[in-house]
Amino acid sequence: MSNSNCILVTGASGRTGRAVIAALANRGAYVRAFIRREEVSEELQALGANEIALGDLFEGDGLEQAVKGVDQVIHICPPMNPGEAELGKKVTDLCLAHNVRRLVEYSVLHPILSDVRHHHLKLQAEEYLINSGQIYTILQPGRYMQHHAMIWKEIMATGKHSMPFSIDAKFNIVALADLAEAAAIILTEDGHEAATYQLAGPHSLSQVDMARIISEVTGKAIIAEAKPIDTYRSGAEKAGMPAGRIEQLCIMNGHYDKLGLVGNSNVLEWILGRPATDFATYVKNDLLNN
Repeated sequence: MSNSNCILVTGASGRTGRAVIAALANRGAYVRAFIRREEVSEELQALGANEIALGDLFEGDGLEQAVKGVDQVIHICPPMNPGEAELGKKVTDLCLAHNVRRLVEYSVLHPILSDVRHHHLKLQAEEYLINSGQIYTILQPGRYMQHHAMIWKEIMATGKHSMPFSIDAKFNIVALADLAEAAAIILTEDGHEAATYQLAGPHSLSQVDMARIISEVTGKAIIAEAKPIDTYRSGAEKAGMPAGRIEQLCIMNGHYDKLGLVGNSNVLEWILGRPATDFATYVKNDLLNN
C-alpha cells in the first residue's frame, strides 16, 4: 500500500462509501477502501477500489495503518454513531501524524442543530478539524433522495407516501449520486482547501410535494400521510435496530416534524458544473426503472 496519490475512503462499505468509491474510480483516482468485513472486499473492488484495508474504526491500529502513505482521506462515519465526535478527532490526529495532505470530512447539512445528536457530534468533529491545522474540506450533505428506496415498495403497494414527520415539513433532498460526484471532483481537483460546502438538493419539498411528483411520474395516485412516531418506533424495534439509534432517530424526526431540513443547491451545482438532480428525475431513473 504505497501509491503516493492514494485516497483513503473510511466507511467504505456503506451506501455513501460505495457511491464515493465508484465516483472516484470514474475519475481515475487510486482508492484504498477501509472496511471491517472482509467479505465485501470483492464488491468494493468491482466498484473501483484498488486496495482494501481491514480494521475497526474505533478499535485496534487498523485505521492508523490504513492512513499511512495516503495523499488524502475522505472520512465517512457510520450513521448515527454515538462515538462520531471522538472518531472524527481520531481521524484528524492520524492525518496530522502521518502527513496526509488533506482530510475531507463528510458531515451533515446544518450541524449547528444541537438538539439533533448526530448533527451536534458532527459539529464537534468539524470544530476540532478546523482548529487542528490539518488542511481540510468539509462537506455538508442534505437528506438523501435514496431514503425513498427503502420504502418504495410500500409506497406503490399502499398508495401512501408516509414518513414519520409532518406532511408539510420541507426538505431539500439530494441525490446520492450527485453528492458522490461532487466529493470525487473535490478530491481530484485543486482549489477546495479550507472550504465548507453546503450540498443540498434543488427544491424544497414536503411529503405532499413528493407524493404529487411520484403520482405524476408513475401515473399512480399517491397521497401523503404522516407516519405516527409510535408506529415508526415499533417497526424499528421489530427490525432489530439498537435502542439508542431508535431514540436518536425519533428525536431527529421530531425536529424534522417541526422544522424540516432546507438548504441551497447553488454550491452543489457549481461544483458539478450542471443542475442538481431533481426528485422527478430520481424517481424516474432510480426507482421506477429498478
